[in-house]
Amino acid sequence: MAKKLLLPLSVLILLTQLLVTPASASSFTDIQNTFAKDYIEVLGSEKIIDGFPDGTYRPNSTIKRGDFAKLLSLALDLPLNADSASSFTDVPERVRPFVGALIDAGIANGKKPGYFGSNSPITRQEMIIMFMRAMGMEDFSQLLNFDSEFTDESSISITAYPYVSFAEEIGFAEGNLNGQFMPVSYGTRAAAAKWIYFFLIEQDLYFENALNVIGINSVENLNQVTLVNSYESVTLTYADNTSKTQSLEDFVEEMFLRLQYDEFYHWNGFDYSTLTAKEKGEIISLIVYIWDQEWSDYTLKASPEKVVSKVKERLDSYFINDINKKDSLLKEAIWVAVDEFLIESNTSN
Repeated sequence: MAKKLLLPLSVLILLTQLLVTPASASSFTDIQNTFAKDYIEVLGSEKIIDGFPDGTYRPNSTIKRGDFAKLLSLALDLPLNADSASSFTDVPERVRPFVGALIDAGIANGKKPGYFGSNSPITRQEMIIMFMRAMGMEDFSQLLNFDSEFTDESSISITAYPYVSFAEEIGFAEGNLNGQFMPVSYGTRAAAAKWIYFFLIEQDLYFENALNVIGINSVENLNQVTLVNSYESVTLTYADNTSKTQSLEDFVEEMFLRLQYDEFYHWNGFDYSTLTAKEKGEIISLIVYIWDQEWSDYTLKASPEKVVSKVKERLDSYFINDINKKDSLLKEAIWVAVDEFLIESNTSN
């Protein structure tokens, strides 16, 4: 099973290759009444955004998918690659390298084969998807899949829902005074400036918020996750006031495994039966790998290879019967492993 590790972003605040002579932050003539005035001024002073030759920023104008791709790829200092966007017939030369950069990074996709939607206005939910992918939160968004509190959450697409709800949970996505997120409304240059500001200038805050949301929803009695040593480590503080320090990479790996393991409780024999033999082996191998972790509730009593082989053999036989296919894949895997004396519980229950 493929997975992506959540890794800290190293963002260089550097924009180059401007197509027009920009207006400086101090000369924007049309931002006094926009909610994003402060964000625009800060980002303008840092050369992260620019305006138009007539001195305007045009905060209420919609931003197109291609233009947003350029803004985000440059903000993240991604390697540019026009070739990676060559399959799209609607991407103009001026933004093709930037679209390709997002494609390479796994941040953006086309709207359909051969069509990126470069000249289409980008929606608010599309921007959030790209931001959460850029933050490395795609897998965690999907695994946690929070319920959104936005009053118009029913308007969020099925695809965007876990990204928007995760962004909401970490405080990155906010609604209006009526609690609406307006997911299908077109993003404006003002909204883009606000989110780019939060994403770059306050990246440590939202990254740490994300780690807390992930950890607290994965580990019982975990109260706080604190970034230390310049993104190299985290300090975990528990309800009993004990704490420990762990490398960031190990923490992220453990949280992913814990959440993926919990997800297997919701898989049943019908899900298992749709898999190829190779995929079944990969799933069971992952479960056994988790049993073999120091923090697991179980200890292996045989080699991992033997445990995988025997559990797969028993599950293949058990889930042949349609009556059994309603049963939980993980619960049955645990029962088989215990019955075969392949694992033992580390808990007293």
